[in-house]
Amino acid sequence: MKDPFAEPADTRQAILGAAFRALCEHGYADLTISRIGEEFDKSPSLVYHHYDGKDELLVDLLGFLLDGFEASVSAGAFDMTPRERLDTYVAATTDPDSIHGEYGPDGRFMTAIIELRTQAATDDAYRDHFDRSDRVFGSFLERTVREAAAEVREATRAGERTDASDDAVLPAEVASTLQTLAIGGMLRWATTTDREWTDDTQRGIRRYLETVLPKVDPDA
Repeated sequence: MKDPFAEPADTRQAILGAAFRALCEHGYADLTISRIGEEFDKSPSLVYHHYDGKDELLVDLLGFLLDGFEASVSAGAFDMTPRERLDTYVAATTDPDSIHGEYGPDGRFMTAIIELRTQAATDDAYRDHFDRSDRVFGSFLERTVREAAAEVREATRAGERTDASDDAVLPAEVASTLQTLAIGGMLRWATTTDREWTDDTQRGIRRYLETVLPKVDPDA
């Protein structure tokens, strides 16, 4: 995700934009309201007026970003085929630097998100956010898996088609697997310097999708 606050609509968005940039720059541990104020083009005292502390501000930031993602996917964002969306999601969460252009996430922000996710282990406010985040991304992935499976079924000749049966795979199962792999990939990418594993991981997940999508019942 690039900076979504280039043109803030109001003071709240301007403060959230400052927090976004400061979080990308300093990470959670070294982030302070003072450093957020340095990124704010108005009086830093306004930050204190709107928020009691950095955690309240960051939770609001995470909620705002999630609202934006929900709105974009519900509006049919991402001009890609369903399979391309899955492959791009995997690539973005295992090697964000490999995705260029408008869909490329900010690697610094990905690292910061991992830092914030660790706060959810002891802070209910962050946990509530990531519970919601997982539901939103899970729903997005499940819908995309259904669409990708339907495309595979449509493209496969009738005599070779894998019909729904007792061993059919549920779209939710594939979506949950991809989401878990992606979160693990983000954690590994953010906490290691060796990048040689990324190609192998992406190939492995693509191979998994090639194997499992023909078995997915898009109507289940």
